[in-house]
Amino acid sequence: MITVMGASGRVGRQVAAALDGEEVRVVGRSAERLAVLPGAVPFVGDAGDPAFLTEAFRGAAAVFTMLPVDSGEPDHRAAQEAKATAIATAVRDAGVPYVVALSSLGAELPTGTGFIEGLHVHEQRLAATGAQVLALRPGWFLENAADAVGPVEVLGCVADSLDPDLPLPMVATRDVAAAAARALRTRYRSGVVELLGPRDLTQTEVAAVLGKALDRPDLPYVRLPDDEMVAALVGAGFSPAAAARHIGMTGALNSGRISAVRTAENTTPTGIEDLVGEWVA
Repeated sequence: MITVMGASGRVGRQVAAALDGEEVRVVGRSAERLAVLPGAVPFVGDAGDPAFLTEAFRGAAAVFTMLPVDSGEPDHRAAQEAKATAIATAVRDAGVPYVVALSSLGAELPTGTGFIEGLHVHEQRLAATGAQVLALRPGWFLENAADAVGPVEVLGCVADSLDPDLPLPMVATRDVAAAAARALRTRYRSGVVELLGPRDLTQTEVAAVLGKALDRPDLPYVRLPDDEMVAALVGAGFSPAAAARHIGMTGALNSGRISAVRTAENTTPTGIEDLVGEWVA
């Protein structure tokens, strides 16, 4: 039996679907959203509750873990750490032998990476449980570009706090989910696996692909000053702390503190051209 956290979210839902034929428990906060995963046993509860997670993990041969995102948390770092502790406690108390953890490039760095600092804590807590742990460290999600499609109609541009000509490894969540499902089924290795997509892309290149699909060939990318980006995120519902942590993450990428070396193993197949039609539709 395999337990999948975050199964109503973007990555976890695809992990659960890719485990077709396995006995699967799916963990999330919404019974309605978990119900769309046929054949899976739903566990509805709070990812910060170690007792709930222990029951969800008990008897599992493998568990997929992730830190649920709540950008409205007033103390975002503390909330991440509390969830990381709850997950590790449940892994230990349930006697889970194998864990696949959704992490990120840069998670080896303890500080100075914004949101990713919480994933460093997540990895460290899991490493101390005694379970065999595989940390998947994807690059920037291609689907972040999908989130820009709606605002483009209002703003007339793609905007973020990333430098416009910074090449970033960008990976599709479907490829992350496929890697997680393979590991959960086979338990073939522990350690770290980076997932980088088929090629690096700049935000200028992303805007060009979106613009072509939206019939807006001159769609620009605008690099917002950090204070303007914080204000925009707070206006969209982020807490000030979470908005500042976004700036911390993009700053670490802009400066090159977070980087990766592309290899045959960490190059995944799905590119932005394979997905943009779905986003625009």
